[in-house]
Amino acid sequence: MDEKIISLSNVAKSFGRNQVLDDINLTIHKGQSIALVGNNGSGKSTLLKIICGLANATSGKVTYSGKLKFNYVPEHFPKMGITAKQYLMHMGLIEGIAADRINEKLQELLQTFFMEHMADTQMKNLSKGSLQKVAVIQALLSRPDVLLLDEPLSGQDLQSQRRFIHLVKELILQEVTVIMSCHEMLLVNQLSDVAYEIKSQKLEPFAIDKTPKWDWDILYFEKPVEGTSIHPGITGRAHKLDYTEDDIRIVVSREDSNKIILQMIQDGFNLRAMKGIDEWEN
Repeated sequence: MDEKIISLSNVAKSFGRNQVLDDINLTIHKGQSIALVGNNGSGKSTLLKIICGLANATSGKVTYSGKLKFNYVPEHFPKMGITAKQYLMHMGLIEGIAADRINEKLQELLQTFFMEHMADTQMKNLSKGSLQKVAVIQALLSRPDVLLLDEPLSGQDLQSQRRFIHLVKELILQEVTVIMSCHEMLLVNQLSDVAYEIKSQKLEPFAIDKTPKWDWDILYFEKPVEGTSIHPGITGRAHKLDYTEDDIRIVVSREDSNKIILQMIQDGFNLRAMKGIDEWEN
C-alpha cells in the first residue's frame, strides 16, 4: 500500500459565501480503504466529487499518479422509466463488457442483494433502498482503480450490508482503492483502514473499531403440522434456514430475532431453543 495514486493539497471548496471545505490535505494509496464521516452537510459528498473530478476545488490542488478509472455510487440515484435490468445492461455495455458476461454478473449480484424479483421493475417504481442497491450493483459490474461510495446501503438490512462488506473486501484484496462517505459505523469499522471526520471544514482523524460486530441468533422451532408454511418475510430475513430431523433451524441477525420469533409463534410454530453466537460463517 505504498503506491500513492491521489494527493490533495490545501483543497478548499466554497458555494458562494458558504465555505464547506478548507485546507484539506490527504494522500491516498493504492489498495487503501478510507472512510469519511461527519454530520449531514459537512462536505463529505463534495469531497468525494472533488477527488474524482466531478467537482472542482475553489482553491488547492488534486494530483493523480496517472489515468485512474473511478466507479462512483452516489447517495441519491435518479428514478427512470426503464427497468433496473435494462439500466444495468446499458451501463455494462458502455463499460465495454460482453453481453453474456453482463448477464452472468447481473444474475450473481441481483441474487446477492435480493433483487431478482425487482430486475424487471421500472426504476421510477423502486424504493430508495432498492435504488441504492441498483447503484451499488452498477459500481460492482467492473473493477475500478478507485471505488467511491456515498452512503452505500444506508439503513439497509444487516444481511445486505454483510454481503456488501464481503464484496468490497474482495476488491480491496485486488488493490482497489475504496473511499466511502458513511454514517453506518458497521460499514466504517469493517471496511476502513483509516477514517477521517469532517469538522468545521477540516479533516480530522477518526478512531475506528475493528472488533467484529456480527451478532447472530440460532432459533430452533418444532416442525410444523402438515400444511403450515413459513411466512415469506422470514425467509427473506433469514441468513440461513434449514430443516433437521427434529426441528427447523433459522439463523438471523440479533436485531431481527424478536420479530421473527413473534411472527413464527403467530403462524403456529413452537420455539424450542435459542442460541446466541458472535459470528456466523456457515
